[in-house]
Amino acid sequence: MSEGFFPQWVADLAVPDAVFARAYDGLDAVRRAWIKKTVAQVHALVGPMADPLQERHTGHRQGFGSRSLTRPLDCAVLFLDDTCVSAPQAVAAAVPMLLSGVPNPCAVRVQGGAPQADDVLAALELAGLETVFHLDEACARRFMTLLVEGGSTVALFQGQGQALDSLRTAAGYAAPPLRLWRPFAVERVGVLAGAGRQWDWATLGWAHGCAAVDVYGARTAIPGLPPGARRRPGGLRALLDGGYPVVYVPGEHLDAALAAAPLVLGPGQEGCWVWPGLDARLFQRQSLAMTDGQR
Repeated sequence: MSEGFFPQWVADLAVPDAVFARAYDGLDAVRRAWIKKTVAQVHALVGPMADPLQERHTGHRQGFGSRSLTRPLDCAVLFLDDTCVSAPQAVAAAVPMLLSGVPNPCAVRVQGGAPQADDVLAALELAGLETVFHLDEACARRFMTLLVEGGSTVALFQGQGQALDSLRTAAGYAAPPLRLWRPFAVERVGVLAGAGRQWDWATLGWAHGCAAVDVYGARTAIPGLPPGARRRPGGLRALLDGGYPVVYVPGEHLDAALAAAPLVLGPGQEGCWVWPGLDARLFQRQSLAMTDGQR
């Protein structure tokens, strides 16, 4: 992080080290392993990225030349509200930020009261994002005004609460140059169960604490389902016709499921996540020059 980039009043609202320590201590070893697996997988999918400052000169056969300059934005902010309780989903947004070369990445937890020592906070630290501010709604709007005035920023929003809706609306009037990203909502999760299909239900429930888990293909009761999970009639076709943003299916059904959902996860991925399409380009600004000839 560039020294002095964030104003002092924001720096004063950084989550204290003691809260990070309590969050880390509260995350058991198994869930830490899931977070580390998610970090490694997102890193493999997104990076390692090339030099963040890239210049390219091209002479085109059509008789003109072009020069392009790609460089990272100055700042990237991941806004999280109370409805974002999924540590894997938060990490999957944080890792591309950290790999992008943006010099001032941070997270903002838009919450009232004292900072929470929870799994999301612990996961952000495990991913390497340790600049986390704790702002109430009024302070978050003030911070957003600074980002709008600065211009060279990408703001990512994770959560479905009114506070983030208000921030997105305010920021939307300024974009561009402020760049905005909001993931698809994960309010429903579809899973294909049944004979011979074993899932780590406890981990799946942890990864989707605020989502309804719908289970297909089960003809008998399934022990250990997440609280509130619902058994649904039908099998694979009913699952794929359900309009879920993410589905869990055995390996032999991955190809069919890819055409039906933005994200498809197989056995062994219950505690992992990735945001399709979230890559380096979101965090970069591009300039292009064109000239006659091939200079």
